[in-house]
Amino acid sequence: MNRLRSVGLWVFTLLLSAFFAVQGFVKLAGSPAWVSRFRGWGYPDHFYLVVGSAELLGAVLLLIPGLARFGALLLMVIMAGAAVTHILHREPQVMTTIVLLVLLSLVLYLRRGAAQFWYSGRKINLDVPGVTR
Repeated sequence: MNRLRSVGLWVFTLLLSAFFAVQGFVKLAGSPAWVSRFRGWGYPDHFYLVVGSAELLGAVLLLIPGLARFGALLLMVIMAGAAVTHILHREPQVMTTIVLLVLLSLVLYLRRGAAQFWYSGRKINLDVPGVTR
């Protein structure tokens, strides 16, 4: 069962990562639809590039077990901002952002031990040269 859970988590993570990677690439490509939407929402010019870059970074981080939680958190911040934007502009896409927030929180929960496992076999020296405790 553990192997099945692991495979399921990877498939789920890959799909979520692919979704955000595509969204990031579309924004970075300067899609006229996204440029128009960001302008209509009153965001600064080229802010869609910041959001697209963050989405792409989050998608990549989701695929690295030790960093997946950071990727999920980054994408959750973006989706929270998107939800607020959709609420303020009374747009139905707020439901999509809420679903994505739930899915990202699921990744955050399921990957809770990944960072510990990722570093478990390595001794990390936290001593700073020249500083005594």
